[in-house]
Amino acid sequence: MGGTRLVSELGPNAFGEPVDPGRVDCYLGLPLALDDDEGRGGVLVVAPRWLLDPHVPQPAGSLVYELVTGHPDRHPGELVFPADLTVELRAWPQARWAMLGVDLQEVAGAVVGCWRRGDLRGLELPLDTGEEARAVTRPAMTVARAALPARPARQVARAGRRWLHPGSRRGAGDRFL
Repeated sequence: MGGTRLVSELGPNAFGEPVDPGRVDCYLGLPLALDDDEGRGGVLVVAPRWLLDPHVPQPAGSLVYELVTGHPDRHPGELVFPADLTVELRAWPQARWAMLGVDLQEVAGAVVGCWRRGDLRGLELPLDTGEEARAVTRPAMTVARAALPARPARQVARAGRRWLHPGSRRGAGDRFL
């Protein structure tokens, strides 16, 4: 999976900005099922390259990968949620997930399934009381989602620093996620 650059299937957005798949090394935050009666769930943070795994429906996974890693406004290390992608896709007036043949929940579920089987690495982050698991998937919950990324993004950065520490048990060519 590493090193291969994809050609954009989306083309330029309404502002004429192209998508460059693989341009940015960032993280994808996927919702995990609710784990208690309080409605709290969690977020699974993975590297977007896992969207290209053969167990993830294709070409849907590669289209999501394209938007996650190639969006013109994406920054390195950014934590991206499915709802962010849905909002960003609005800049392509001709494209909607359904029109592209992408079931975002199915793609996310396949990646989570691969993680649960141990096929890929990911970082599970519980949500605090009051944080909505639905905020990561529903574009209309912009206000709730705006408050959400700060804590998980700090946790991902901290986990990455621990992983890079010389005392960690990582191999020479291992990737963080």
